[in-house]
Amino acid sequence: MINYTFSIITGDFAFVSAMFMLRYKSEKQNTTKLLKEKAELELKVLKSQLNPHFLFNTLNNIYSLSIINSGKTSESISRLSEILDYVLYKGQHKTVIVSDEISIIDDYIELEKLRYDERLKIFKTQKLNSENKIPPLLYLSLVENSFKHGAGKSFGDIEINIEIETDENQSVFRIKNTYSEILKSERESLGLNNIEEQLKIFYNNQFEFNILQNENWFSVEIITPATK
Repeated sequence: MINYTFSIITGDFAFVSAMFMLRYKSEKQNTTKLLKEKAELELKVLKSQLNPHFLFNTLNNIYSLSIINSGKTSESISRLSEILDYVLYKGQHKTVIVSDEISIIDDYIELEKLRYDERLKIFKTQKLNSENKIPPLLYLSLVENSFKHGAGKSFGDIEINIEIETDENQSVFRIKNTYSEILKSERESLGLNNIEEQLKIFYNNQFEFNILQNENWFSVEIITPATK
C-alpha cells in the first residue's frame, strides 16, 4: 500500500514538474520572441528617422542644379534613382553586403560633389577581403553627416577621408572630415546617437563606436563583427 501511494506521489510530482518545465520553456520562448520583435521595431523606427532626412538633402541638391539649368541635372537624377532604389528596397532589408553600401556611397558622393568646386577633396580607400554584411544605410548615414556638418558648413578647403576594410573577423569603417566651425556639443545634432542606438540593437553591444574631435578634424570609427 505504501509503495503504491509512493508511486502515485512520485508520478504526480513528475507530471507537475514536466508541466512546469513546459510552461517555463513556452514563456521563455514568448519572451525571446517579444524582445526580438521589439528590437526589430525599434530598428525600423530608427531607420525611418534617417531616410527622410537623407532624401530631403539630396532633393535640395538637385533642385539647386535645376535652377541654374546645369547639364548635370540629368546625371544627378539618375544617381538619385539608384539611391532611391537602395533606400526603398535594400534599405528595408535587415542587412546588406558592404560592397552594396559602398556602391551607393559612391553615388551619393558624386551627387554631392556637383555642389562644390575644387575646395572639396575626397579620398576613399577600401580593402574588402570578406563579403561581410551590415545594417543598410549605416555607413551612408555617416557620409551624409560629414557633408552636412563638415563640407556644408565650411567656407575654406574641405577634405573628407573614408576608409573601409573587411575580413573574416570584422568590418571597419572610418570617416573624418575637416570643419571650420565649432560643432555643437550635443551629439544628437549630428545624428550620432541615432546611429549608436542602431548598433546597440543590431550588435548587442558587440561593437566599437569611436568619435574623435581634434583641432579642425572630426572623425568617426565603427568596428563591427563580421556578419554573413
